[in-house]
Amino acid sequence: MLTKVPPVRTALIALLLIATAFSLGGCELAYLFAGNGSHAALYKLPKKNRILVLMDTSAGSQLSIHAMATMVTLVNQTLYQHHCANRFVPAYRIVALQRRNAEKYHAMGIADIAHAVHANDVIYVYVKRFDVTIESAGQLTKGSADAWVKVVDENGKRLWPKTGSPGLSVTARVPTATAVSQSPQAVQSEMVAILARRISRTFYRYAVGYQPKSQ
Repeated sequence: MLTKVPPVRTALIALLLIATAFSLGGCELAYLFAGNGSHAALYKLPKKNRILVLMDTSAGSQLSIHAMATMVTLVNQTLYQHHCANRFVPAYRIVALQRRNAEKYHAMGIADIAHAVHANDVIYVYVKRFDVTIESAGQLTKGSADAWVKVVDENGKRLWPKTGSPGLSVTARVPTATAVSQSPQAVQSEMVAILARRISRTFYRYAVGYQPKSQ
């Protein structure tokens, strides 16, 4: 049997909810009634297509071939786990292409590489900066990376973003800490993981928790 709420208690609850609503902004109010929010996918990959995650770096970047292959593998795994696509070009195929003839590889365009590995769509990631900095005579380390992401088809036609910037901006930052607690290798691994996660989130909906503006 349902218990009937006394009219006085109902009125008090209503007043409390109204007061709470006035004390919160739009986002906070949405979180109050709907719980945690989420970010929608910015671009949906065709599930039937074979996806190539192609990494490229600026001349001064500290990102090694091994680190790039690790990032590609992490992105492939994450996209597969979130059901974004079912078919991916494995990282070793690109590494093999590079090592077979490095000069020829660097002269190839995105479409050339896509055709060489039989990819339909390419998630192209250009790492503008990837720095692991050692300070104070090797006692402190920190990391910083900036990249942009775009999607093109096997013929090099840009699919997303359609216009404007060269691509979606993605960053990774590892704050300064002692080298004892975070070695340069650990900083590099953390930045690779951060970039891979943020690149992957472009293509699937993910939950975000509420954080007050004061934090």
